[in-house]
Amino acid sequence: MEQRKSVLVLSITAILLVSTTVAVVLFLSSEDSTTLNFYVFGDSQGYQGGIEQIVAAANQYRPQFIFHCGDLTSFGQENQYQDIKAVFDLAQVPVYTTIGNHDIKEGGGVLYAEYFGSSMYSFDSGPAHIAVFNTSSGDVAEHELAWLEQDLSQADSEYKLVFTHIPPFNPLSELDHSLINTTTSARLMTLFEEQNVDVVFTGHIHVFNDSVINGVRYVVTGGAGASLYADENDGGIYHFVNVTLTESDLYIETILLGLPVIPRDSVVVRGVNEDATLSLNDLLHMVPTEGFSSFQNQYNNWRGQGIYEGIAISTLIELVGGMTANDTLLVMSFDGYFQEFSYSNIYPNASWTEIQGPMILAYEYNATRVLEWTDGMRLVMIPPDGAYSNEDATLTSSTSVISAGSRWVRFVSFLEVVTG
Repeated sequence: MEQRKSVLVLSITAILLVSTTVAVVLFLSSEDSTTLNFYVFGDSQGYQGGIEQIVAAANQYRPQFIFHCGDLTSFGQENQYQDIKAVFDLAQVPVYTTIGNHDIKEGGGVLYAEYFGSSMYSFDSGPAHIAVFNTSSGDVAEHELAWLEQDLSQADSEYKLVFTHIPPFNPLSELDHSLINTTTSARLMTLFEEQNVDVVFTGHIHVFNDSVINGVRYVVTGGAGASLYADENDGGIYHFVNVTLTESDLYIETILLGLPVIPRDSVVVRGVNEDATLSLNDLLHMVPTEGFSSFQNQYNNWRGQGIYEGIAISTLIELVGGMTANDTLLVMSFDGYFQEFSYSNIYPNASWTEIQGPMILAYEYNATRVLEWTDGMRLVMIPPDGAYSNEDATLTSSTSVISAGSRWVRFVSFLEVVTG
């Protein structure tokens, strides 16, 4: 049984059945048992550009392995697992992963197991013992805690390293992104201290942070592509970490990645606490909304007549936690043009439904999809009469508008929920 297809497994000493979870213990060969070099990163969330940069660096400099700390996908769909696996398959070094909270959405946990194996395993590499466990739900099951304690207690390597997705504490006080169960957090941190764990690597929080608490080093590396949670001074950088272990020292270096470049057939959806990068392929796997529509421009001329197909904005917002009645939605094109929309635009009541209809992110116009459709992705209103007039735009806008056409943002790159 192999934990990862890209790993050369010389021997498997034990397969431990714990409840319904399989924990796999691997032992890997290493030409030099006194040193170890590897890369760690997390939270690409469907953006493959950062992963491509990391794989390219690994293929050039050949660390012993690379490790993704979870949120490999936007919301756990098979095409999303296929996309990131296609990039990982280009790696000429072993690839390890742990599962994140985005990866288990919409039943994605089953697909994770199919594509990447067990979410709980351990192995020895060079001078280090490495233990990986599952925090994707915001908690840790009792049998998994028992396995982790047993695994760490039996390890006799020079270094003990732990990898998971969600950290047991918030390194930045203004964020609330640690484990939901604070009792579990306290138990984990005590366990790491008792078992002399050297470093705990996590993602989930979209920053770089390096903290030491009671002798245990906690490294958060969530900068592989998802929207950052802080400014640069507080660790808000796109990056991966380069880790080197020797007999006497442990070095952790942050390596900057290029800023994400969002393709025109993709869109970033940002919620208050979550975000996702969605490709056209992702959107095509969702339930579409279709209808005839048109808009009136500032000269009162009618434009854009035709049949539009896309995904309801409300559906996209729900993927990242939804919005409240006091929130607004910022819709921005790649060139910086933007419009703001109210909760009532995204979730219209009966009267607004009669005026504007559903609000969608259209990827197809008159049977032509982006990129061939040069105005898409596009924000589109589909009122029952198929005509979104300037008067309609005024009646369904909380701010003054130039025209109905100005509300139909072209080349949409970002949807962002802004708290009220």
